[in-house]
Amino acid sequence: MRNLNLFFYSLLFLFIVSCEGAYEEIGEGSSNPSNPVTSITLSVSAENVAINNEVIFQVLSDKNDVITSTCKFFVNDKEIVGNKYTPGEEGSFSVYATYNALKSNIKNFTASVEASNFKTNVLVEDYTGAWCGYCPRVAYKLKELEKKTTQLITVAAHYGDSFQYSKIAPMMTAFSVSGFPTAMVNRTTKWNESDSQVLNAVSSSSKVGLLIESSLSGSTITVKVKAKFGITYTDLKLGVFLLEDDLIEDQRNYADFGYGAADPLVGFEHDNVLRVSLTDPMGDAIASSSTENGDIFEKEFTYEIPSEYNKDKMKIVVFISKNDKTSLNARVSDIGTTQDFEGV
Repeated sequence: MRNLNLFFYSLLFLFIVSCEGAYEEIGEGSSNPSNPVTSITLSVSAENVAINNEVIFQVLSDKNDVITSTCKFFVNDKEIVGNKYTPGEEGSFSVYATYNALKSNIKNFTASVEASNFKTNVLVEDYTGAWCGYCPRVAYKLKELEKKTTQLITVAAHYGDSFQYSKIAPMMTAFSVSGFPTAMVNRTTKWNESDSQVLNAVSSSSKVGLLIESSLSGSTITVKVKAKFGITYTDLKLGVFLLEDDLIEDQRNYADFGYGAADPLVGFEHDNVLRVSLTDPMGDAIASSSTENGDIFEKEFTYEIPSEYNKDKMKIVVFISKNDKTSLNARVSDIGTTQDFEGV
């Protein structure tokens, strides 16, 4: 009887051992040899972070298993320890992962100084025309004001002359422009032609920051606009204008407003002339999911500059406006330059 019991327990032990080796649990860091991993996909926790804030990386296999713990990670081609990275300076970073002989897709992220307040630039749109004898008064005052602040951005929207902007009529309707000259401050208030109205506006900070990156290849311009939000907004719009300087046309002039008393002003130089809008002139809508506190919104445009425009005399103006048309902030840039956010 004792021998029979010994035989029974021996069989039970062999059965348990054979069963334990029959499978391996699939989970974090494991793989199934009979169904090997053939590709891996990397994701990052954020594509835009503040300096000294952590970015976390995760890797999925083609079987949709999380295999992060068995992967190696490389930031800017240098291996790091673990799957987390904390950038200590501003810049752009690229990351990829490896799993055995497999290499993942490359993901990019940027780090910047955390700023919730930005320098305010005031947008002044001057509705004007070469036929308008009182318009040199506003043009001269704006030029003089530009000597007192670098935070004034002037857009000359022409009507009734050879520089007329093609969509000037709907802009005039939108802002109730019925006479010339009319200058609108931040798309909401008529300029009273005093310095203080503009200087007071630039003295306070904005919760929206803007930067422009642009390049020119032949006659094709590429413009990338980024907007950063210090508070959460909804129903915002982005506007992008191309302006041209040094356009020459005789200008009617009813008095000495600063350029002399001649009428007309022969060979008058017109600057900041609105040539084209890469968006709707009232701005293109931005999804509210992209305008929350800390978000960085980005959009790119390309445009073929017509031969009749002098690309060497052109510049870019961008603005972010609310649904009541008010411009929250604006930025101007020469073509071919790269800007940073103007944090304060």
